[in-house]
Amino acid sequence: MSTTAATATATVARTISPTRMFFRTSRTIPSMAHARSVFKQLGEYGEMIEYKFLRCPETQQYLKYGFVIYKDQQGAQNAATQQFIKVTSNLFDKPCDIKIEKSNYNSNNYNSN
Repeated sequence: MSTTAATATATVARTISPTRMFFRTSRTIPSMAHARSVFKQLGEYGEMIEYKFLRCPETQQYLKYGFVIYKDQQGAQNAATQQFIKVTSNLFDKPCDIKIEKSNYNSNNYNSN
């Protein structure tokens, strides 16, 4: 591999390093519209490639936590530096606080049996 190609590959690897973050909300998320407003606020810190609220398996209601995967580490660090992220939307009667932290999830932890 040429030096230029190796440098370009290393640059791309540094700029695209997906980082998974876990979050919790202070309020119940009753609808998809409420969930979108939370993700819109989290998207202010960096480009997201995946995001999800977890649901109760029996009721299918949103739980107060989920995860977001930022495209790069910088977006994740931007979000994590905030103590609490506030979502102010007409959908919520009071502002919703989000606590976000780095997830311990690592795809290499799973066996491929």
